[in-house]
Amino acid sequence: MFKIILKNLWQLRRQNAWLFAELIIVTILTWVIVDPTVVGIYDMNSDLGYDVDRIVRVTVKTYPQVADLYDPAYESAEAQEEAYNTLLTKASKLPMVETSSYLDQGIDDYSTINQGLKIGNEAIDTVVGSIYGVNLARGEKYFTLYGIESTEGSPSAEELDSGILGDNDVVITESVDRTFWPDRRGPKNKRFIKGVMPDGDTIFLNVVAIVKDFKYHAATRTGAVVLQPQRYDYRGKKWIDLTLRRADGVNADDYVRDYRKTISDALHVGNYYVTEVFTQSDQIDFIDSADGFSSRRNLHFFIAALFLINLIIGVVGCVWLQTGKRVTELGVLRSYGALKSQIIKMLIGESVVMATIAYIIGELIYLQYALKEGLSIGNENNAYYIEPINIWVNNFTEHFAIVSAIVYVIIIVCVILGTYFPARHVSRIEPVDALRDE
Repeated sequence: MFKIILKNLWQLRRQNAWLFAELIIVTILTWVIVDPTVVGIYDMNSDLGYDVDRIVRVTVKTYPQVADLYDPAYESAEAQEEAYNTLLTKASKLPMVETSSYLDQGIDDYSTINQGLKIGNEAIDTVVGSIYGVNLARGEKYFTLYGIESTEGSPSAEELDSGILGDNDVVITESVDRTFWPDRRGPKNKRFIKGVMPDGDTIFLNVVAIVKDFKYHAATRTGAVVLQPQRYDYRGKKWIDLTLRRADGVNADDYVRDYRKTISDALHVGNYYVTEVFTQSDQIDFIDSADGFSSRRNLHFFIAALFLINLIIGVVGCVWLQTGKRVTELGVLRSYGALKSQIIKMLIGESVVMATIAYIIGELIYLQYALKEGLSIGNENNAYYIEPINIWVNNFTEHFAIVSAIVYVIIIVCVILGTYFPARHVSRIEPVDALRDE
């Protein structure tokens, strides 16, 4: 069968020239469309590195003085402090809540950047540049709340939340660690140089712990983070974001639906009142939408789907035209006993072999472009800072091989589908009808 397919392709090379050229162009276009789509799907479905499904967010605000429910008895600093502490206590005692905390900066708030950091023992040593950072307010249960795991040799999440971090202590992720200390594991004797005081003293940031990589939300890919404690004064704060870690085994959406009123009633303390209760997944969807990630992702999916549909239709049209010119040839085969299934397999085989050759040529052409311009890196929010290591997206060889395989499968599937229908139609023509005009 394979020899017959190769012989037919050679004899019909002039007739198939247009379809062959079209398949080469299709390979290149498929790469252009599929590459960012595959990277986007990977980002959406890759592990965030923290327990997103167990996080519930509660937004608490204070009544303005002109509001009917405003209570002037809570206007003083002492009364406000008492109400704040009562609010946090009640939040920790909410039903089905494992732990809770007020987070001045949540895991999805990545606006802070540690700039101009250096590593080494002197201020003139290697410049790190800019690394995304998260400020941790004193008393936050950041690591246990989100379920961020420490690496071997580092203090546990519970220990990090117990107050062991000083003003000049930091926690870094694995990507930061392996970028600047690739030959040493563990946090011992690792530090950054933040700057030099006017009197000549060097300000060091001591690495206390290393935690596993995490990313803020689905659309981004940022594993390199420096977490640094900051002093926080809540007095006068009109807006508080409480973060709850629900008990294991409870669906976050169900929890929000069933306990929304309970949460609102319990956290109505003094002039504090609940305005929103939502899941961390809802917050991720909001950020994706606000930053345009979801719209761009949907556009990629729409273009990819539309392209594949048109590809199948185009192949159907071309193959139908070619098979229409081969009715007599196929009628002779039928008259010699060829089965309908054999006719279909032969025509599909011809299309697959031709598509494979065209694919190889198209791949080589696109490779030249990829070597010069690079491959899709997705929606990175730290494209020119530190990247998570050991990710196929950042490895050119792996990236090209994976997407190439996907492109090939897509093209072959479309070619098979596009060939099957005209092949099935022509295989049903009786030999006497096919040879009538001969």
